[in-house]
Amino acid sequence: MSSGILRLQNIGMKFQSGDFFIEVLKDVNFSISSGESVALLGQSGSGKSTLLQIAALLEQPTSGSVIMNGMNIRNTSEEKRTKLRRENLGFIYQFHNLLPEFSALENVMIPQLICGTKQKDAELRAKNLLAQVELSHRIDKSPRTLSGGEQQRVAIARALANSPKLIIADEPTGNLDPKNAEIIFDLLLETVHKNEAAVLLATHNIELAKKLSRTISLNNGSLFASN
Repeated sequence: MSSGILRLQNIGMKFQSGDFFIEVLKDVNFSISSGESVALLGQSGSGKSTLLQIAALLEQPTSGSVIMNGMNIRNTSEEKRTKLRRENLGFIYQFHNLLPEFSALENVMIPQLICGTKQKDAELRAKNLLAQVELSHRIDKSPRTLSGGEQQRVAIARALANSPKLIIADEPTGNLDPKNAEIIFDLLLETVHKNEAAVLLATHNIELAKKLSRTISLNNGSLFASN
């Protein structure tokens, strides 16, 4: 197995509610390496999304360290964290978060253009990624004209646009029927494997989680290995 991409050390997270603090995460330790696929299980409100936001460098934990590619990012600037996200991470949301005013092709091109990729190269890679997710015939369509499954496939392609080392997915099949959920799930794993990335995926679906290389669970703010 390759060296670690991400390591969370003694992560704690508290939110203030009036005069009280709510402890969402308690002393969480976790690491993931290239080639791994990890399922994150837990009931609604268990802190899964908060943990993913921290892993994706979108939230700063109350305590503990986030180490990416050997670099402790706890005291880095927002500019540096943004650069690390763009270069290392792809995020897939439950509700797609595609830009409705742009086509499927443009949605996959935009992250590349932001990172300085030439338009011709960005278009070619976007077309290749959309072909991987079997959407070559829909590249000029806007998200509002695509089905839920098609939108999620565009989201997968977009997350892979800048060749990230780690894909983080927050309930990416939660709004799909069981058949399409399995199709999208398998497609995600296949596409991530082709692109030599790792994946950390939050899900409620235990059967789908079993397809990943290992499973972890959040319960009362603490993280446990399930297998």
